[in-house]
Amino acid sequence: MKGAKSAAAGRVNGGPDRRPSYPGDQWIRQANSATKIWVKVAMGIAYFLCVSIAAFVLAIYYVVFWRPDNSTLPGISSSKG
Repeated sequence: MKGAKSAAAGRVNGGPDRRPSYPGDQWIRQANSATKIWVKVAMGIAYFLCVSIAAFVLAIYYVVFWRPDNSTLPGISSSKG
């Protein structure tokens, strides 16, 4: 047959894409997948919180502490009169 290959051609034990051979193997794969999803969600939430906290700190700094130097602004002369 043209293009027909066996399921395990070139791979030992059927490779990583094979179906689980016993129920415990299927449960482990499902648990690993769920763990990966929760890790991705937790990392996304952590990233969002870090960026939000940094933005909040900068906003507080600019509102409370920062005083612009008027002599460096364009169009404003520092001479009086």
